[in-house]
Amino acid sequence: MNNPLVSIIVPCYNYAHYLGLTLENIRTQEYQHWECLIIDDGSTDDTSSVAALFVKADGRFRYLHQSNRGLSAARNYGLAESRGVYIQFLDSDDFIHSAKIAKQVAILEADKEIDITYGKSFFFFDDNLSELYPTRKKSGASPKKNLQVNGRGKAVLGKLLINNIMEVSCALLKKELTKKVGFFDESFKSWGAEDIDLAYRLHVNGTRFVLGRTAKSIHYPHHKSYQTNMSDAKKNYQYFSKKYEKRVCSLVPDNHFFRINDIILNNPEYYIKQSQDGYQYL
Repeated sequence: MNNPLVSIIVPCYNYAHYLGLTLENIRTQEYQHWECLIIDDGSTDDTSSVAALFVKADGRFRYLHQSNRGLSAARNYGLAESRGVYIQFLDSDDFIHSAKIAKQVAILEADKEIDITYGKSFFFFDDNLSELYPTRKKSGASPKKNLQVNGRGKAVLGKLLINNIMEVSCALLKKELTKKVGFFDESFKSWGAEDIDLAYRLHVNGTRFVLGRTAKSIHYPHHKSYQTNMSDAKKNYQYFSKKYEKRVCSLVPDNHFFRINDIILNNPEYYIKQSQDGYQYL
C-alpha cells in the first residue's frame, strides 16, 4: 500500500474546551502521514492558544484564522489550503477511532474505483463517553438503527438524505472529488444539511460510496438545546430543498429522516427515472 497524505480539516469556533482533546485524538492515529489544518472561524475564546501548543509541538499541525464566516466557509478554507490526496473532516468536538484513517486509507488504496469510504458514527451526551449511541438519542429513531449501504444509484440516495450516511467525521474521501463537484455551499452558516448538500452533489456525479464497518467516529451534539438545533437545521433543509427543486429533495424538510429511504424505494417511478446514463432524479 502507498502512503498518501491525508488532510484533516478541523473548523472551530469558540470550542477551545474540546479542541485540545480533538487534536490529541489526531496525534494518536495509527496512520501517521497526515497534516491537520486548524481553521479558526473568528473565535473569541482560547482557541488560538490551544492550537498554538499543538503547532509548536508537531509540525503536521497548521493554524489558519479567518473572520467569522460560518462552518462551511471554514471547511472550504481548509480544503483550499490542503495538500493531501484524501480528506478527513473533523469538527472540533469530534473524535475518531485510532485506527479509522488507517483502515479507510487501506480501503481506498485497495480499490481505486471507490471514491468515499464511510464508517459508523456514534454520539455521546453530557460529557459521558461511557454511553455511546449509534444515532441521535432524541431523533425518535431506534438507537440500534444503522444506516449501511454500498454503491451508487437509488439504493444510496435515500440514505444520503437520511441525516445521513456521510456524517462529515465518519467519511474519508478523495480530494479530487471536491474539485469536481465544488466545495461546501457557504449559504449554510450553521449545522444541518451542509454535509447532505455536498453528499448529494457527489452522488449525482456518480460517486461510489463504500461502508468500512470497523471505522468509527464519535460526535458530541452541539451545546444548544435540541429544539434550537432542529429549528436551525430545518431552515437549512428547506434551503436545500429549494436549491435543487427536485421531487426527491422536497422530501427532506417535511418527512422524518428515517422514512425517506422507504418513500423513495416504494415509489421509485415518482422520484427516479433510469436512463442509459444512469439515474435521473425528478
